[in-house]
Amino acid sequence: MTTSQLRAQKTAQPKRTANKSTRRVQLRKLLSRKSGVTIAQLQKTFGWQPHTARAAISAQRKAGCAVSRTETANGSVYRIVEAQGKQ
Repeated sequence: MTTSQLRAQKTAQPKRTANKSTRRVQLRKLLSRKSGVTIAQLQKTFGWQPHTARAAISAQRKAGCAVSRTETANGSVYRIVEAQGKQ
């Protein structure tokens, strides 16, 4: 093989990290915590705007998760109550 063929072969393979989790997985972990998660925590963790954080929570609901919202002195706290459709 020539050097250019080796270089093309190396660049053709995507670099993946086995331990890297997606934002969706990270969001689900945060929502699954007993303490839940606030919009402010999502903003800090992911660098999102408030409307983006709320949209991500809504996407979890559309994916089948039952997400509850509780009002506290620090703002709304969101938690996954139960996974619908999984038995």
